[in-house]
Amino acid sequence: MRYPIHLLTLLFVIFTNAQSEKQNQYEIAYKYSFDNFEKMKTIHKHLNNINIYDLKYNSFDNTKVKGFLIVPNNPQKKYPVLIFNRGGNGSYGMVSEPYIIKFLSRFANEGFIVIGSQLRGSEGSEGIDDFGGKSSDDVLALFKIINDLKIADTTKIAQMGWSRGGITNFQLLKKTTKIKTTINIAGPSDILKTDRKEMFAVYRNRIKNYTIDSVFYSKRVSPIFQIDSIKNKTESFLFLHGNKDDKVDVSNSYELFEKTKKEKYKSKLVIIENSDHSLFDQIEKVIQEIKNWLNSELSITNQNTE
Repeated sequence: MRYPIHLLTLLFVIFTNAQSEKQNQYEIAYKYSFDNFEKMKTIHKHLNNINIYDLKYNSFDNTKVKGFLIVPNNPQKKYPVLIFNRGGNGSYGMVSEPYIIKFLSRFANEGFIVIGSQLRGSEGSEGIDDFGGKSSDDVLALFKIINDLKIADTTKIAQMGWSRGGITNFQLLKKTTKIKTTINIAGPSDILKTDRKEMFAVYRNRIKNYTIDSVFYSKRVSPIFQIDSIKNKTESFLFLHGNKDDKVDVSNSYELFEKTKKEKYKSKLVIIENSDHSLFDQIEKVIQEIKNWLNSELSITNQNTE
């Protein structure tokens, strides 16, 4: 796969040194061939302002995990970082190409570095996916890549989790103070409060020791029980949820919102009327709410790459 010299130079420039990938045990490659990406740009104009990469990296225990990186293509600036925490489990719910092109890349076009993990146990990654355990540490391991990005403003890091990604959000907040604000979209509060019986089979497979004591080990994972352990006491939260969500009831976000407010965290709840778990029928409203929140909480002005 051949690329023009200016693109190869750009990949070199955005990292701290030429040996950083090898030293930090990760690999970065352009996600698309040059010709294919040029064609995609004719359909999705915002792609002219960004570059999209595949990641392969070693997690904390040397498990090889796949991920993605989307960056503005001007290496002369520093950009805030948005960590995206995916939903689903195993290979189900992996961040897909349409999801990157139609949703996540929109934030890179607005001047954010977007990075995320596909998590262990998914297609192309080693290991076994587990809710709230080693899979959350797969995301924490991304900080070694973020720290190597010359163009990253590491004082302005946010995270955004969708559905199961909300579990990851709150697990990370117990482990680091580097995340300044959290966006929680259609995420669970207490995972045992679900009407979807099929989820209990998922919990048995994805939560360590769940079969020994389902209540105890579910509490170790459920976001509502992690709020008292948040390290960054100035954390802020944006909760978004569709009121027609039949997978994760909207009451979950109400509960998380009320708990974070009670604990004196800055919190905002946005209910998307007549929208389901995906929110994609009103995605423009969702994107605008997220952009406004990030710009406010990270003190960003005139960051657009265009």
